[in-house]
Amino acid sequence: MERNSNQKMVRAKEAATYLGIGESTFWRWVAQGKIPQGIKFGTRCTVWRLEVLDSFIEQHEKVAI
Repeated sequence: MERNSNQKMVRAKEAATYLGIGESTFWRWVAQGKIPQGIKFGTRCTVWRLEVLDSFIEQHEKVAI
């Protein structure tokens, strides 16, 4: 699978900021399955694609309407 160089990846702290929530809330939502699991690069490095976070936002915008 070829990765598009435009696909930015962010770690949990930046992802939480992007969503406008706290980091502990972000991790709780991941544990609850509200936010998809990230991609693990090691025991202490997990990242999320911004397109996945954008999709999460879009799904919740549709529910809120």
